[in-house]
Amino acid sequence: MTHAITLHTPHGTVTGIEEEGGPGLPLLVCIPGGSYNSHYFDVAGHSFLDAAHEAGFSVVALDRPGYQGSDPVEGEVTFAKNAIVLDAAIAELWKRYADTATGVVLIGHSMGGAIAIHMAGQPHSWPLLGISATSIHTDAPQQVTDAWNSIPADATIPFSKEQRIQFMYGPEGSYDPAVVDDADVATELIPVAELLEVVGGWIADFPTLAAAVTVPVHYALAEHEALWISTDENVTAFGDAFTASPRVKTQRVSGAGHNLDHHSNSAELHACQLEFASSLSA
Repeated sequence: MTHAITLHTPHGTVTGIEEEGGPGLPLLVCIPGGSYNSHYFDVAGHSFLDAAHEAGFSVVALDRPGYQGSDPVEGEVTFAKNAIVLDAAIAELWKRYADTATGVVLIGHSMGGAIAIHMAGQPHSWPLLGISATSIHTDAPQQVTDAWNSIPADATIPFSKEQRIQFMYGPEGSYDPAVVDDADVATELIPVAELLEVVGGWIADFPTLAAAVTVPVHYALAEHEALWISTDENVTAFGDAFTASPRVKTQRVSGAGHNLDHHSNSAELHACQLEFASSLSA
């Protein structure tokens, strides 16, 4: 059963939700994207936490700095600072799981995927086995870049239900409309600084960040992605950037939009991520 957790790190408090599983498998640590807290991974009928727990994994979804009960970072909000804080939070988690889990696999959605890639190229006090990054890329449509750049950089803004449907979901029929309301528990305000980085510094930094990743990588992008340009070639090119990774699996998920975890075929994606994680436990 999912329960709330609070982790105390040298960089402040990090909150999240957890489901404990059995021994002999990796600990899965989930990192949500912009405007979503940890409950993104636990929406009714589409819960990655439930799927992972049923497969025997222990799984934790963390609230990024400034979301839910997690303390904000000091000064400018950046993915690099997020990575430092979350690394410290996982170090605290690992104190509890070191005797039962085989290592850690990061599951990052959207900006959470970008932050997972930041983390993967850095040294840790805990054993990183691999990463699964979804709904992140470097080719943003010009209208998206223009939209984010038109908002004051120091603002913190909401996304309306209509905007979430526009940006986060695929075409009618690819998801149950009720899931948008079901996901309300996971929605929060987003710092515009995050939006500006994802269409700015993140794109410039990605080649260097990806080249530093030395663990296996799973990557997925939606067919009906509104925030990134999605083609078979784009998906392949993103995976090819992980030049030091021993194994990269990429997939373009048909019939889904940006919030891959909330679409009608989410169970198929979750099964693929769990298969990937299982392959790293030996």
